[in-house]
Amino acid sequence: MDKNTTYEPFKFWEDLKSGHFTSMIKETSKGNILSNAQEVYNTMKPFFAKHPDVEKMYCIFLDTKNKIIAIEEISSGSISSSPVYPRELLKAVLKKQASAVVLVHNHPSGDVSPSFEDFKITAKVNMALISIDAQLHDHLIIGDTWYSFAEQGWIEMAKTKYREFITSSKHIR
Repeated sequence: MDKNTTYEPFKFWEDLKSGHFTSMIKETSKGNILSNAQEVYNTMKPFFAKHPDVEKMYCIFLDTKNKIIAIEEISSGSISSSPVYPRELLKAVLKKQASAVVLVHNHPSGDVSPSFEDFKITAKVNMALISIDAQLHDHLIIGDTWYSFAEQGWIEMAKTKYREFITSSKHIR
């Protein structure tokens, strides 16, 4: 489609809901870099259009230069939850030889306020990734807008607490 061609609104909406764009995003994203939460939101929002009433978690796998290796769904649940298993995520990180990840999930309600479970899984995944020398760059919740754990300072705080614990644990016998 050239820049002078307009996209028919109905066709666009049907293509968006069908998942047509998500397959294009997955293929064209490889080797590219997402620099901030706004870019992650813009890239990932279409992934939640096909089933807007189902909470899903995606993982963006990154190489050592933060280039995208792959974008994959790692969990699909119900309207209010999507189970994430850090063990399975680690297996995928190792298989793809990823150095870092960005987690992205939706809240079908549109409210992007993190739940206790959102904080808990972010902490668990962060610690699991650190244990294999990989990094969690961010965890975004997508709804009417987005919430970024990294932008709120939460990821760095969790990493600092982990480092403090490891440092203080050296003296425990």
